Amino acid sequence: MSAWATEPPADPHFDRRLDAWILSRYPHVAGALRESRLIPATARSTTAAVPLDNAVHAEFRAQALHALSPSAIRHLEERIAPAANLAVAALPAGEPVDLVERYAAPWSLEVAGIAANISDREREPFAALARRIFHSACEPYDESLAQAAQKATVELAGFFRSGPPWHMQMFIALAHSLPAFLGNAWLALLEHAAGPPDLPAGIDELLRFAGPAKAQFRQAVAPVTIGDCEILRGQRVILRLDIANRDPERFPDPHRLQFDGRAAGHLAFGAGPHACIGGSLIKSAGAVATKALSDRSHFTERYAAAPVDCFGVRYLRSLTVTLES
Repeated sequence: MSAWATEPPADPHFDRRLDAWILSRYPHVAGALRESRLIPATARSTTAAVPLDNAVHAEFRAQALHALSPSAIRHLEERIAPAANLAVAALPAGEPVDLVERYAAPWSLEVAGIAANISDREREPFAALARRIFHSACEPYDESLAQAAQKATVELAGFFRSGPPWHMQMFIALAHSLPAFLGNAWLALLEHAAGPPDLPAGIDELLRFAGPAKAQFRQAVAPVTIGDCEILRGQRVILRLDIANRDPERFPDPHRLQFDGRAAGHLAFGAGPHACIGGSLIKSAGAVATKALSDRSHFTERYAAAPVDCFGVRYLRSLTVTLES
């Protein structure tokens, strides 16, 4: 059984313990992500959500997406691919090596620094602050983690004040979400004895199958109906991305890794007006890192993984393999 097995999709229902609606079927989650009356919220918000300034939000996304144009991403690939090849070349052969600690994590931090224009000296302390934010996203109901993340956000924002506003989000995603995805993706390939997929096309199926984000949170700024679920103003909604990406009504035989192009429309990055702006960059970096690894050595049957399955995020603490030249 896969380390990331999911429960079956279910009809919308209200969870009194979490005080939130739970949506997990693909059409319900996809519809909610695109619904303007459901806006991003924290898991523990106790006040009614304030509607976003749509014009300001749209302008922010437009500027960020322009900065992450295909040509800009190709230029970044030219800088990060040699670093990936060097990192993989330094991995030992014929003995156990942790791919998360020795490759995914340090290389992802290097990518984050290059993409966000952060100096070598600043990357480690910035990553430590970003780690607090990531851990809070992993366990969004932990108040102590939320407080630590809030302080880290303020401190990190001060360092990024002079740069483009999306650089901070991009740094956090590349420094922590990217290695989480890489570990998950490589474990999926190992579990399914799958050879290296066609890249970059195969990255979408790996994201569908093993994307790190499990849930996103929304709050209604006006009454809205999703399926047969009537959500009142102020109520919270939990969108189970991981379950929706395994919905058999949308992805036949969803628990099997299949590089047949069916993953189009996966929700690993969300969807709609609040979809992850760095999704294309994560995909590009994932393809670069995976290609460098598969060029260096074929995936072996000898491996050991230490999964960390949180409420909001799933990732590997370690992925130990024995590479063969």
